[in-house]
Amino acid sequence: MTRERGAVTVYAVSAAVMLTLMALVMTQVAGLVRLKHSVASAADLAALAASRASVAGDDGCDAAKDLMRRNGARLVSCRMDYDVATVVAGGVSTQWWGHTWRVEQKARAAPDFYLD
Repeated sequence: MTRERGAVTVYAVSAAVMLTLMALVMTQVAGLVRLKHSVASAADLAALAASRASVAGDDGCDAAKDLMRRNGARLVSCRMDYDVATVVAGGVSTQWWGHTWRVEQKARAAPDFYLD
């Protein structure tokens, strides 16, 4: 019975380490999901702004680029087909354990009078 002395301590420390690692991984995953949603929102808003600017006679891609910058994303590509805007937004995560994650999201918007 003396050989098993302290075994509970080893199990408790192991469980605490595993729970800590799981919490760290879940925090990183939540940050990545947040980044994806943020980039998707920026893409949607930029597409809407580009379409609206194009209807007003301005350069839609300039409007999209400005809105992306203000929302913390970058404009990967922008295409205007008449007043229909197609944009791709990009974002980069902070460095996690020596690796950065890149997220891209595509969005398209057209004026309300556009018939497909």
